[in-house]
Amino acid sequence: MSVVNHQSPITNHQLPITNYQSPITNHQLPITNHQLPV
Repeated sequence: MSVVNHQSPITNHQLPITNYQSPITNHQLPITNHQLPV
């Protein structure tokens, strides 16, 4: 799944509410936060 996160980094940036609305996403995909320190 790392490829997906890496391939679509804009998702996290474009949809910051997703992280807030779905905190489980951050827990389930901690690599996203690590891959996108921005």
